[in-house]
Amino acid sequence: MDTLSALLSMTKFTKLGNTKLQISKLGIGGAAFKDHTDSKHAKEVVETALKNGINYIDTSPWYNNSERLLGEVLSHVNRNKYIISSKCGRFYSDDILEWFDFSYDKITESIDNSIKLLHCKYLDICFCHDIEFAPTVEVVTSEALPAMQKAREKGKIKYIGISGYPLEKLKSVVELSTVKIDVVLTYCKHTLNDTELLSYLPWFAEQGIAVINASPFAMGLLTDAGPPKWHSASEVTRKAARDAAEFARAEGSSITRLALQFSTSEPRVPCTLVGCETKEQLLENIKVINEGLTQEETILISTVREKYFADSHHSWEGVGEDKFWTKVKNEMEKATSVYWKMQNATA
Repeated sequence: MDTLSALLSMTKFTKLGNTKLQISKLGIGGAAFKDHTDSKHAKEVVETALKNGINYIDTSPWYNNSERLLGEVLSHVNRNKYIISSKCGRFYSDDILEWFDFSYDKITESIDNSIKLLHCKYLDICFCHDIEFAPTVEVVTSEALPAMQKAREKGKIKYIGISGYPLEKLKSVVELSTVKIDVVLTYCKHTLNDTELLSYLPWFAEQGIAVINASPFAMGLLTDAGPPKWHSASEVTRKAARDAAEFARAEGSSITRLALQFSTSEPRVPCTLVGCETKEQLLENIKVINEGLTQEETILISTVREKYFADSHHSWEGVGEDKFWTKVKNEMEKATSVYWKMQNATA
């Protein structure tokens, strides 16, 4: 498919819930640039995205260099040509005890810093990032979200969102919040291995909340290379994914092609975020979307889901949280031990 055909296909924007934003079917996940040291690839990806009708870019302070590199690129782009979202509450640091801070002052500081790094006058959407890691739901509803509301009143952000993996916890925050939430961003919840999002879409729609889907490849699980070592999926799920990938190859397709087509196929979800480190990866993803599925591949998707992901629980809810709080406990115990050693040494 030539560039013009791709452009015509990808510029079919959809209204994002009850917001005034018209959003593209695919969005650019800024986490892909977290370890890059210069903006070369970010520039190529963003320029390619905009030329091909993709207008949504997402990032976060948690993604290390991402905001700074995207800011270098977007400073040369007309502000009305793109939709930008960033996040607050989760931060990049070598110290695990500094990874999360949902306090009012820190959220306010974070939003200001994101706007500065991104060289934009405002954020279209700001998400409270990975709310399941907050020590309590109350700190999200009584501090983080009110700080975001104040930022909205000052014109620093247009719409307020929350993000996370466990859908039930996202729902709980919506139910408890006195601040209007416009958008929910969740990931790995409408994939070949997990379609839990489908059961929550009617409820979010009833609340007037738009849903953005992310990570159609389930953070690398649904790829030929397989997931990274840190992935929280069980060995049962990893094996199912490996077998599914091998089966897709044997049938003349690929697990990534099937995963992307499936994840972007739900009409009630207006946008799916995909991380692309290079413009070649982005163009390949655009090609997959624009080509559509053959009848054989449609059948193949059903077969893959029924054969490899139907019988077992292929989610990893709670695993990442448990790992995090165990590490926090260990770090706190180390700090306490060092403190008392210092006290004894000076006694």
